Amino acid sequence: MKVHKLILNISVWIALLAILFIPGNVPTAGAHRTEYGFPLRFFTQYHYEVNENRWFLQGVSIQLLNYVINVAIIYGVILGLKHLNNKLKKNRTLK
Repeated sequence: MKVHKLILNISVWIALLAILFIPGNVPTAGAHRTEYGFPLRFFTQYHYEVNENRWFLQGVSIQLLNYVINVAIIYGVILGLKHLNNKLKKNRTLK
């Protein structure tokens, strides 16, 4: 199966931008945290007490497997929509 590089690139960016544009989930149980990502949560930001000597990435957890799965899901959806669009265009030209 041929990998469409443009669709893969778009899928990677959509998965990354989902962190910014889709609201995070704040679980009620466990540590104080906010989880981001769609459809699977792959970026977790932990909320600790204020400390001036803390790095930004010190309170962040990134789950790469969930990110790769998100990219694959988005890639499949976009590829399916493209295939469906091409099929509909082909049927319109035949009529």
